[in-house]
Amino acid sequence: MKDYGLYFHIPFCKSKCRYCGFYSILHNEETEYAYINAILREIKTYKGLSIDTIYIGGGTPSTLKLQNMKVLLEAIYENFVINLKEFTVEMNPESVTEDMLKLLKDYGVDRISLGIQSLFDHVLCLLGRVHSSFQARRAIEMILNYGLELNSDIIYDIPTANHDFTLNTLEILTNYPIKHISAYNYSFDTDFLSEYKNTDAETFFNDVIDFLYSRGFLQYEISNFAKNGKGSKHNTKYWKMQDYIGFGISAHSMMNGEDARIRWCNKGTVEEYIKEQYIIEKYEVPIAECFIEDVVFGIRMVDGVNIESLKSKYGSEVVEDFMKKIVFLKDENFICYERGCLCLTRKGQLYLDSVQQYFWDLFYS
Repeated sequence: MKDYGLYFHIPFCKSKCRYCGFYSILHNEETEYAYINAILREIKTYKGLSIDTIYIGGGTPSTLKLQNMKVLLEAIYENFVINLKEFTVEMNPESVTEDMLKLLKDYGVDRISLGIQSLFDHVLCLLGRVHSSFQARRAIEMILNYGLELNSDIIYDIPTANHDFTLNTLEILTNYPIKHISAYNYSFDTDFLSEYKNTDAETFFNDVIDFLYSRGFLQYEISNFAKNGKGSKHNTKYWKMQDYIGFGISAHSMMNGEDARIRWCNKGTVEEYIKEQYIIEKYEVPIAECFIEDVVFGIRMVDGVNIESLKSKYGSEVVEDFMKKIVFLKDENFICYERGCLCLTRKGQLYLDSVQQYFWDLFYS
């Protein structure tokens, strides 16, 4: 039986962070109750699937009332065949409580992804975060005391913030027994300080990678670093084009069939999702597009995309024709070939969006 990954989108937040591009709304207890019931309704349509990874994200899942979180966790175990390799829940420092951690651990959660972003209050204020450095450190200690694996999210290259604060944040974090850190470059998805231009982006990017490497964190994906092989099993499904099902509004899903790959997304608002008036937008991915998807997502991994695997799946002629068309990227040191794999160089990682767009342009041309 094939194992799937499950993703649950909990869109509630106490406030909207200035940099965030994910779908979220301000927390409301009445809406929360109705939304969880709507997720239970959707869960039943996939009853009996075998599951090996679960990820509850958002938004801020830890804003849920304990009873509503418990109802969701019980529904997961009641409706799916569970062969868990990893169970992650996202939390923000201000909403980490002993009661929530105990509940999560009791239901098999073994990994928390904590939205720290920075350990300096003025930087957190700049980002629009509502927690303090003290709350972040307290949350880290609580999570580790429960014996849970911890991923810490941080943001670097923040407009007007001194780069030293990023490195100091990493210095503090790596003194804890944490085995996973996600480091994201600040994104201009909003108008916040959109005129800011940074000419030191490459230096900052390399500084983060080099510092984490010096502390034993190996980069396994463009924004993710792990010790002792503790990479995210669930997120790796996205990059390796493995099957996953998303629940809740704005959640995406993907299933590979023998002859086709199907993607779908729950489009609409929370209110429409609750009232069952949302749209399930489905798309059958053509085989040529599947090839580009495999490359575009797979190249995010430091190990890259195995060329022989691509040939086995899509044919030698397709792959060799593609390789001829991307010689420019190799000549300009954006990509390289290592151990039979197509990989990004450091320069290619820095300009990931442009490299991926180059691949897509080949598909559409």
